[in-house]
Amino acid sequence: MMNRALPLLVANWKANLPPGEEVLLAGVIANDARRRGLLPGSLMIAPSALGLVPVASLLQREHASLQIGVAAQDVSALEPGAYTGETPATHLLGIAGAVIIGHSERRNLGETSTQIGKKVARAVAAGLMPIICVGDTAREATIEQRYAEVRAQWDELAGSAAQAGCSLTALLEAGTLVAYEPVWAIGSGASADPELAGGMAAAIREGSSDQMQILYGGSVRAAHAAPFFAGAGASRLDGLLVGGASLSSESLLDIAAALGSAQ
Repeated sequence: MMNRALPLLVANWKANLPPGEEVLLAGVIANDARRRGLLPGSLMIAPSALGLVPVASLLQREHASLQIGVAAQDVSALEPGAYTGETPATHLLGIAGAVIIGHSERRNLGETSTQIGKKVARAVAAGLMPIICVGDTAREATIEQRYAEVRAQWDELAGSAAQAGCSLTALLEAGTLVAYEPVWAIGSGASADPELAGGMAAAIREGSSDQMQILYGGSVRAAHAAPFFAGAGASRLDGLLVGGASLSSESLLDIAAALGSAQ
C-alpha cells in the first residue's frame, strides 16, 4: 500500500532492460532502500510488460515490508477477449496496483485521447490507480500558451474518460495521479522550472479538483528534485515520475533522499 502522505517516486523503466536485469535491479533497489532507510510506501516501480510479473513476485516475496508498489506501463482499452497482444486491466490485478496511461511516448506511436480515456475507464473499473500523463510540446511557447495546452489536454482526456463511463468522482476515488511531463524535457537532461511545474499543477486542479494529486516528470535528477516541492496549495506537487535516473539504484534513491529532505 502506498503512503499517500509522502511524496511518491515512480520509476518508469520503459523498455530499457530485459526482464532478468529488471529483477536484478529491483532486488538491488530494495536492498539499498532498506539500508538507506527509505520510508515504506514512497516508491513505485513500473517495469516492462515482460518484467512485470517477476519483479512484482520478487518484491512481494522478499521485500514486502518496504511496500514498494508496482505499476504497469500500459493497459488495454478493451475488455478480456479475442484481442491478440492486448493486456486487459483485470489481468493486472494481483500483479500491479497502478498503470501509466497516455505517456507521450505512447502518443508518438499513434495513441489518441479517446483511447486514453477508454484505458483510464478500464483501469478504474478494475480497481487500478491510473497515472495519467499530460504535457506541453513547445518549450519556446509563452507560459500562458503552455498552461492552455496542458489544461486543454487534461480537459480532453477527462472528457474522454467520462464518455467511457469514468467520472471525475471515480477518478478521485481511484487515487488517480496526473503526471505533468513536458514533452521537450523527456530524455533531454533539462527539466522544467519548478515554478512552472507548480503552475501546471494548479491549472490541472482548476480543471478537475483541489484533491487531484500531481506528479512532475521529465529529466528528473537528485540535484534539482527538492525545489519541486516548495509549492503549496493548488500549486503543490505530490511526487515525481522518473525515467532514465531510475535505471540506477544509487541515482533513484538519491532522488528519494532529496524528496525526504524537502519535507
